Amino acid sequence: MKHQSPATKLAKRIILGKNKPTPLLLFLCWFTIIWSVICAFFMFAFGAFELIKPSENAIAGIENFTPKFSFIYGSLHLISLLSAILMYRLKKIGFFLYFFSNIAMVVLPTFYLKEKVNYFLVAITLVLIGLFASQIKKMS
Repeated sequence: MKHQSPATKLAKRIILGKNKPTPLLLFLCWFTIIWSVICAFFMFAFGAFELIKPSENAIAGIENFTPKFSFIYGSLHLISLLSAILMYRLKKIGFFLYFFSNIAMVVLPTFYLKEKVNYFLVAITLVLIGLFASQIKKMS
């Protein structure tokens, strides 16, 4: 059996709480945590890189993909990360944070980048919101 230090146990308890979520909620939360960390990292890295050494070419024809957009989008992923941690801890407020941050992530590119609506992204977002909503009765 693997022995954990008291500090590790305390950190896990503070971050993840003492009650375990249902298997579906567990999967959804870990998926969201991993996805949000990856996306936030790349958005902040791109924004920082563009501030340090701006590129001359627009990314794949998107002229408005600026450091400001990257930092806003990365921040929304951090809010999504926080919401997943809260839902893992069975806190209902996490669902509402998740709902609003992910709707903002779907809407932001349409208005800021002047892109057409990405219906695949809308569908995935709505499915995940629906799956999280199915678990809301288990949250307090």
